[in-house]
Amino acid sequence: MITPPLLTKNNQAVIVAPSGGLPKGSLDTARQALTHWGLTTTLHPDVYAQHSVFAGTDTQRSNALQEALTHPEVQLILAARGGYGLTRYVDELQFIALLKHPKWIVGYSDVTALHLAAHKAGVLTIHGPMGTSFGRAGSTASIKALHTLLFTGKAAPIVQQAAHINPGKATAPLVGGNLSLVCDSLGTATELDTRGKILVLEDIGDYYYRIDRMLTQLNRAGKLRELKGLVLGSFSNLLQGKPAFKEQVMDMVKRLCAPYPYPIAIHMPIGHEPTNFPFVHGATYQLVVTKQHAELNLVTSLC
Repeated sequence: MITPPLLTKNNQAVIVAPSGGLPKGSLDTARQALTHWGLTTTLHPDVYAQHSVFAGTDTQRSNALQEALTHPEVQLILAARGGYGLTRYVDELQFIALLKHPKWIVGYSDVTALHLAAHKAGVLTIHGPMGTSFGRAGSTASIKALHTLLFTGKAAPIVQQAAHINPGKATAPLVGGNLSLVCDSLGTATELDTRGKILVLEDIGDYYYRIDRMLTQLNRAGKLRELKGLVLGSFSNLLQGKPAFKEQVMDMVKRLCAPYPYPIAIHMPIGHEPTNFPFVHGATYQLVVTKQHAELNLVTSLC
């Protein structure tokens, strides 16, 4: 895996909107923060474009992202927000220039599709806060951790003090992100190979039975079978149907993963909540899980 260079002052950053549309001015806080970090920060000219629920047409969004990926002097691509839309054109993106001029790609949610594509191309990316996160109450610690990671290569431990499922320890590449997007990749060119990996899953705003269906789909596809570890982030604002689905996410995972010996951590601060600590997608992490504690640590600094 190729590791992009760490950021230094006066590096160039660009904010692009690869998925959902945004109201004008909603990225002012993010641009000001990146500028305060010492970066020369620009918003792509189409960042506030509107087309249906998207930040412009598929062609506009694809071209904007491709320009950022190709630009030899851009060192950071920050996704404006998630939503939906990246998978409509992700197979058209070219990563040859990214291999020649590696740069950090940062985002989560729908940006998981881009992480999977970059992973397939062989480049490390960062699953973490994006443009709209910077103005969100409660996100300060996560954004500070992102700054430290980008400029020093050191990752803050991702810790959760809570009851967990399977205790144990594992060291392996850390991959994944949004459950819906990981499932969406099955059978495509960017399908995630989870064998020997620690898999991260999180989601928001879906029905409990649909979460169960997606987890079951991953299990049927063999994606849960040969893991080194499983990390469940936040599953926010889940919905009950009628009749109510009786299982919580933890119950689903206990049932599906009962035959597997690897450590499983739950409620980790990764996902759609304001506390969304960054991790380097594709880098090697150590996962330590006890009955009352779970911790993820980057094994080797990015320096």
